[in-house]
Amino acid sequence: MMAHLKINFLLALAILCFSNCTKDKASLDYSSSSYPHDVANILINKCATGGCHNDISKDAAGGISFSTWDKLFEGTNSGAVVIPYRPDFSTLCYYINTKTANGPALLPTMPLNKDVLSDEEYTIIKNWIKEGAQNTKGSVKFSDDLQRKKIYVANQICDVITVFDSKTLLPMRYIDVGQLPTQEFPIQVKVAPDRNNWYVSFLSQTTFIQKFDAKTDTYIGKLDLGFGCWTTFDITADSRYGFFVDNSSPGKIAYVDLNSMQILATYTFGGNFMNPKNAVVNSNSTRLFVGTEQGNFIYVLDITDPMNPVIVEKPIDGTSTVLHNQSNDPHFLMKTQDDSYCFIGCEFSNDVRIMDLQTNSVVATLSLPSNPQQMDVYDEYGLLFVTCPEDISSFPGNRGSVVVINYITKTIIKKINTGFQPYGVGVDRSKKIIAVANSNLDSGGPAPHHSTSCGGRNGYVTFIDVNTLDLIPKKRIEVAVFPRCISVRN
Repeated sequence: MMAHLKINFLLALAILCFSNCTKDKASLDYSSSSYPHDVANILINKCATGGCHNDISKDAAGGISFSTWDKLFEGTNSGAVVIPYRPDFSTLCYYINTKTANGPALLPTMPLNKDVLSDEEYTIIKNWIKEGAQNTKGSVKFSDDLQRKKIYVANQICDVITVFDSKTLLPMRYIDVGQLPTQEFPIQVKVAPDRNNWYVSFLSQTTFIQKFDAKTDTYIGKLDLGFGCWTTFDITADSRYGFFVDNSSPGKIAYVDLNSMQILATYTFGGNFMNPKNAVVNSNSTRLFVGTEQGNFIYVLDITDPMNPVIVEKPIDGTSTVLHNQSNDPHFLMKTQDDSYCFIGCEFSNDVRIMDLQTNSVVATLSLPSNPQQMDVYDEYGLLFVTCPEDISSFPGNRGSVVVINYITKTIIKKINTGFQPYGVGVDRSKKIIAVANSNLDSGGPAPHHSTSCGGRNGYVTFIDVNTLDLIPKKRIEVAVFPRCISVRN
């Protein structure tokens, strides 16, 4: 009888203990972390642990703590680990994935030296990110400020735009662009002066340009231009009109109302536009300057009456003879905000020419270490930043440099090693920095930290402090393949 009572007592005690354990586990309070409960149960218990991604150990674990939702979005030493709505670009998914059928899988598998996450746990994290990686209040990171300053990077190979938060210098969104299942290769992204919209053009021969809302980064619609190679464009200072360039030969220029998304006029120059490229419109919309892939001239258009432009070919080599064969090849143009100068990047003669827009004459020619690709101007400092992705002489062992020109003194004042094969460059006036897109396409560059689902070698973005003209340390942010162009929402 005593033995029977003892067994019953032990059984009751076991049931009580088991019930309490179950209750304790189910009632764990994760509210202070701001993660949804099922996500917190994984990230807090399996990732934000001693020696790993907690506040104490984070410096030895990529510099990131998973202890709260806010700290997760502070990113690592090389960028963001979670991109809301995009598990395909969130490295957190890469490191907890053990099945390549799910997407990229990177080593070492996390949690480090512990059991890998189950398929169910992986799916919980992936779906959470796909739905915006919301916190317990339903907030999506970086969605709270419609006037947020941003940096846009066009990734040519992956057909995406990486959107950086200017304040943290972290990628906050990846936006798909294009409309075909095949690659269309975004080549230029540009934020309108009023900051309300941004536009993207493509390297492949398409019929359209796309328009996005810069407040929410959502797709608005497309502008149908007809068949052509509509690679480059510029927008008037009032953000109302655009000039879009067909880089074909013969090419054309479309004058467009950006509010109605309607073509107002098409300039053909009697079929004499030969590979026009990179339009720049002055601040009062009376003159348009357009480069070309071959020749010693640029196109200058008087658009005082934009429906009836007057077009001339303006030599830039000090002669009065127009050459259409390969000579200087002024393919990229940039101007100052006050319309004092137009800067002409010549791909064949490897130089930048400074044109005085009051006299329409070239007042300086500055030789570069290799062919220039893109430029941006920081008027307040009197500086022009020029990317030379094929420069192999300035920094032995590296390919590429950013050349800094003081356009007041008309001298080169510095060459900066920003990374491997820099292409895009953009001035962020709010941060007083210059963002540089380093393509890293050549296998001689640094091995990417990871790969994305679109394949190829990831590039990265670095940042120059305009006050020191030095790189900001520990800010080399990896992005998708071939970051080609940058535009800043200042």
